[in-house]
Amino acid sequence: KKMFNAILWPVDGSPLSFTPLQAVIDMARMSGATVVVLSIAEPRLFRASDADAIESGKEVEAARLDAAQRQVDKVRAAVQQAGITCDDVVAVAALPSAEIVHTARLRGCDLIVMATRGKLGMIDTVLSPSCTQEVIEASPVPVLVFP
Repeated sequence: KKMFNAILWPVDGSPLSFTPLQAVIDMARMSGATVVVLSIAEPRLFRASDADAIESGKEVEAARLDAAQRQVDKVRAAVQQAGITCDDVVAVAALPSAEIVHTARLRGCDLIVMATRGKLGMIDTVLSPSCTQEVIEASPVPVLVFP
């Protein structure tokens, strides 16, 4: 029996999120697992009714989705270059931790690998300690955290 069938690796585009690359490749290689790379785009947040605001909101969301796709493309290329099967998922979600757990269930992942970092002055991202903690608490599978 394989140790892992599928390893979920959420990335947020920061250099830190790519830290686990070699470990993910090694674990996938040892267990013959597929790697599923997930990038989450923040939804547009607006309460405006005017058409211009809605239109610019759509542009913001499209730009965020585009950035998320570029992130997973970059990671997928690195993983595939190592000879590992890699799928990618781009999602729009206001609550990254819930999306990570949902994707793990949906894709049959039996391990989640995350990089994390200390307090941020800016917005909450996939790599914030709170998101990592929420994933650990809600995950049906083990979560491996890279500090």
